[in-house]
Amino acid sequence: MEKIIELKDVCKSYDLGKVKIDVLKNINLSISKRDFALILGPSGSGKSTLLNMVSCLDVPTKGNIFLEGEDVSKFSEDELAMVRGKKIGFVFQQFNLLTHLTALENVILPTVFQGVSREESEKRAKELLSSVGLEKRIKHRPMELSGGERQRVAIARSLTNNPEIIVADEPTGNVDSKTGKIIMDILTDLNKKGRTVIVVTHDTDLRKFSSRVIKIKDGEIEPEK
Repeated sequence: MEKIIELKDVCKSYDLGKVKIDVLKNINLSISKRDFALILGPSGSGKSTLLNMVSCLDVPTKGNIFLEGEDVSKFSEDELAMVRGKKIGFVFQQFNLLTHLTALENVILPTVFQGVSREESEKRAKELLSSVGLEKRIKHRPMELSGGERQRVAIARSLTNNPEIIVADEPTGNVDSKTGKIIMDILTDLNKKGRTVIVVTHDTDLRKFSSRVIKIKDGEIEPEK
């Protein structure tokens, strides 16, 4: 299977005054197109930092990151932002919706930076909200929606620019187990339709949804079985 993301000897360190913290240590990892990869690890394991690497939210202290064969590890923040806007959709535990905007307006928002017409943006946003079962809630603001509905709006928003990769950071962390299954079923369906899905979590119960489990502990990837 063709690689879509590859990390080679990636290290990430932070200098906190006189103290240097090594968060990631010589990470070698590849994710193939159409993988449903679960990055699993306890709090403090380095999984959030690893998420930042694979999703172009940050660059390594050492090593290289390749996205579809292109080395993005030396990109500027503006270049990384452009890559993220075109190729990666994000779903966060805290939803990250703008509270003063409706569900429809939140889903439209990413197209503002891509030069898409308002008419085309609105049409696509309505289709995406319908695809996650929210066609009757498009005019509601986040505070008028349940946690599960907000997360579904976030998923719809992540798809606005038709990215090939969906990255979800603890997507079930703020919803109950029944709603969490609905969220994971939506992500599974997106994977079946051809998207690469990467879920970062500490919840071992989510393993059953993925095709691949990547365990991280103390900043190092454990050998896959």
